Amino acid sequence: MLYTGNGDAGYTNVIGGSHISKCDVRLEALGALDEAQAQLGVVRAMLPDTPFAESIRRVGQDMHLLMGECATIPQRGVTTTYITPAQLSRLEDELRAWEERLSSFSGFTVPGETVPGAHLHVARTVVRRAERCVAALYLGIEDEHSMLFSYLNRLSSWLYILAQLLEKTPNQS
Repeated sequence: MLYTGNGDAGYTNVIGGSHISKCDVRLEALGALDEAQAQLGVVRAMLPDTPFAESIRRVGQDMHLLMGECATIPQRGVTTTYITPAQLSRLEDELRAWEERLSSFSGFTVPGETVPGAHLHVARTVVRRAERCVAALYLGIEDEHSMLFSYLNRLSSWLYILAQLLEKTPNQS
């Protein structure tokens, strides 16, 4: 069954069995991550046989892990982290490679040169919102989730550069 009927009163369960309000900052973070992942899915569907499709799919998988980390209520003395340094390095490597393909940074642009690029800009703004929600969620215990913060910060740059790449070279996607 797709629904449980348990969330009808404005509360929901998260990993660890906690019952939290649907307006809790944890769910705000999860919602923003889910929205960003959906936007990435739209872009991936638009670029099926391109070199970028696999990178976007991998980031979509990472988004599952980000959501898992945010959905888990930590047990006393135990920190649950899902994003690894290897995933962050892969993101940074792609970011550097794509930056090299572009000419020097010429300032911020107005989105909309291509439909996939515009969707990537939407995803980037949603990731920035998620980053703010995650910061509120882990206020005071940021060090325990430093990989999560680094990944989200780098992801917004990754999305920006990929959008720039698609908008400056639309026929090479």
